[in-house]
Amino acid sequence: MSNVKSVERDLSPEKTEAILRGAMQEFLEHGYAGARIDKIVAAAGVSKATVYRHFADKEALFTALIQRMAARANLFEQQDFPPLQEEPVVFLKRFALGMVDNVAQNSQDITLFRIIISESGRFPELAQVFVQNVEKPNLNFLTQYFATHPKLQLADPEVAARTFIGTLIHFVITRDLLHGGDIVPIERDRLIDSLLSLILNKNEANP
Repeated sequence: MSNVKSVERDLSPEKTEAILRGAMQEFLEHGYAGARIDKIVAAAGVSKATVYRHFADKEALFTALIQRMAARANLFEQQDFPPLQEEPVVFLKRFALGMVDNVAQNSQDITLFRIIISESGRFPELAQVFVQNVEKPNLNFLTQYFATHPKLQLADPEVAARTFIGTLIHFVITRDLLHGGDIVPIERDRLIDSLLSLILNKNEANP
């Protein structure tokens, strides 16, 4: 399966936005299985032929929404400097805050993620698109960062990256998807600072 590859072919930005807004509305209201192309067309205010010329089916529309999520979630693509120039504790804290806060600020991403999980049994390809476009790029980036930063000497950079990202994802799932923040509360900054202490040595994590 390829990495982020657009399914929006030769479509004007205005029509693309209208179609994807209509698709998001329909998926959020009815889930993937219950969503109907006719309702997406009506919400977008375009013809059915226009939708089908550029999005082959419902899966292509859902994939496009996941790709939009990926553009927001792949934080390393938003960096305007090589992260190796910055102290690891500073860069990693900003990376972690970006992961946690981006989700909190976008309720549609939370709902879309919930749909992906709930539909993964019947439509595993949707979950795989999410893993390929959102999870894998961030994991690969962080693994490479841990492996190449001259100030880091980690025995297994991949495990460190999975531990780092996995802890943050678990926090977001518990707090935002499962509404469990009041049941198993922990302050965001406390979690991130302690996670950095586990990944880095004490001198790095507490400058």
